Amino acid sequence: MRYSLVMLAALSVLPMQVAAEQTPLSAQPPQLIEASGSAMEFGGSVRLRYEVKQDFGFGSTAASNTQDYWLSQLRFYMKWQASDKVNVHLEAQDARIHQAFSDHSISNTSTPNIFEDQLDIHQAYVDVHLNGGDSTLRIGRQKLNIAAQRLIASLEWVNTARVWDGLRWTSHFADNQHTVDVFITQLVPVNPTAANNHDTTGSRMFNSHFNGIYYTNTSWLADLQSEVYLLQRQESMAQDDIQTLGIRLAYQQGDYDADMEWMNQSGEFGGMNHQASAYHLGAGMKLKALATHVGIAYNFASGDSDATDNQHQTFDNLYPLNHAYYGFMDFFSLQNMRNAELVAKTKLSKNLVLRTAWQGFWLDEEDNDAWYNAGAKAVRQATTDVASDVGQEIDITLIYKLPKQKMKLVAGYSRFFSGDYIKQTGVSSAEADFLFVQSKWSF
Repeated sequence: MRYSLVMLAALSVLPMQVAAEQTPLSAQPPQLIEASGSAMEFGGSVRLRYEVKQDFGFGSTAASNTQDYWLSQLRFYMKWQASDKVNVHLEAQDARIHQAFSDHSISNTSTPNIFEDQLDIHQAYVDVHLNGGDSTLRIGRQKLNIAAQRLIASLEWVNTARVWDGLRWTSHFADNQHTVDVFITQLVPVNPTAANNHDTTGSRMFNSHFNGIYYTNTSWLADLQSEVYLLQRQESMAQDDIQTLGIRLAYQQGDYDADMEWMNQSGEFGGMNHQASAYHLGAGMKLKALATHVGIAYNFASGDSDATDNQHQTFDNLYPLNHAYYGFMDFFSLQNMRNAELVAKTKLSKNLVLRTAWQGFWLDEEDNDAWYNAGAKAVRQATTDVASDVGQEIDITLIYKLPKQKMKLVAGYSRFFSGDYIKQTGVSSAEADFLFVQSKWSF
């Protein structure tokens, strides 16, 4: 907890306000009810998604090799502006999984859970605005979506999403050119059939405390945003205490954009000495004649070179938005990985966008470390000399927005082509397939 004490001390001296987060899909123009100088806003959303997963075990005989199911998510929120300095936000969620057409079902009773959260409190926090509105203290159950969300995200793709209990005190100052964000939180595990709480789950991630200091600067160079951060994930039962020091630069001018992020970790993982690193490099440009934005990127995260020593070198991906970055089939996280990608987004009409993407995946330490999926779970572990090429993925996605109806429709198809690593480490089919259709209505 040594960094927690530093963060608490920082709260007393820094002028801060909540940093800009990714706007939640449920956010809509307010429906205000005036009452004794206060205002209340009500809203919510209904989301339905059908998924088909074919050969996700690459020829495995397990029931989970091929599945299809429906996911439903209902949210209802209330915002109360109690005064010019105090806001209250309450949000309920009912998320469920439903059997579709196959004979293979997914367990909906495990804890923690990413599919099922039956009528529970999703968010419940109070915002207190200070320093003339330039500083805000947020206390309670809340979401964290910071910067590019490569390490910190509420992960809205997952049916139950991700929330934390704690406090967050952040500030914009010097004409909004500087932002400092400090948070001290604990992740909330989802109990599918009872109230979500912090009972031990046996998971080093779901039981963990998460603290951080995040600084953003937009004044150093024109068109450049620079970020520096220090994050801590701690879970005493698993003997984890990992610090992440990172730098991110994001540049945009005219039709061109680029970004890079470097992350270095130290501390303890499972009582072992932890030293790991990761980085991202990306660039893009708009092709106006084709109404298309094209981007390329390369991502790297270290793996463990020797599983028998007291050194742990596998990068800890923390709480990321992996679904958006490393293939929509969720086969990879930023751990023991080398990844190249090419993404094109084309505006076919005013409300219709086509996204096409190619991803290539290799392991950093293919002979000593595992292949980890988007949930940081080891998929396969090599025991002999194998190739590093895991495979390639192609994603094709259509996004259609109906703004007046506050409706968004998304449909996607993905195919994964097995590389030599998969073929050399067990039962293997040539490829896996993924299909989904999703609608979301906000009110």
